[in-house]
Amino acid sequence: MLCVAILFTPALWADEVADRAAVEATISALNFTPSRPELFTSDFPNAAELQRFRPAPSLVIPTLPGDGAPIHTEAGTLVISRAPMGEATWYPGLGALTPRFVTRSVTFVSPDTTIVVATYDRQSVLFVVKNESSSWRIASFRVLPEAQTKAVP
Repeated sequence: MLCVAILFTPALWADEVADRAAVEATISALNFTPSRPELFTSDFPNAAELQRFRPAPSLVIPTLPGDGAPIHTEAGTLVISRAPMGEATWYPGLGALTPRFVTRSVTFVSPDTTIVVATYDRQSVLFVVKNESSSWRIASFRVLPEAQTKAVP
């Protein structure tokens, strides 16, 4: 009996690792397509709260000066002045300016339900994610209150 338990333990652990990755992918998908209905359960009650919490980003594209040599990267653009001893100016890319959901922890409360703590623009949020028809979907969303620090007398 012990041999059977030892043989199946890696398989169970592998399923949890795959499920954890799928849950994190579901939360990450909110960064790209937040209104996809397949990300949510059919009875998801917090759509309005999620929409208020995550307003549409205002795209501000800076105008780059024409007298410099631009160096484009995924993170942004560096413009180096052509003047002797010129200066360099950094223009962050749009991805660097847009807040994102970042998963901090995934806790399985049952084989098909997880609690996910994430952050969005320095604010903690809590998701309940359920496995429905072999697809992980967001069932609930809550903004967690800011931690209160007590002054010690």
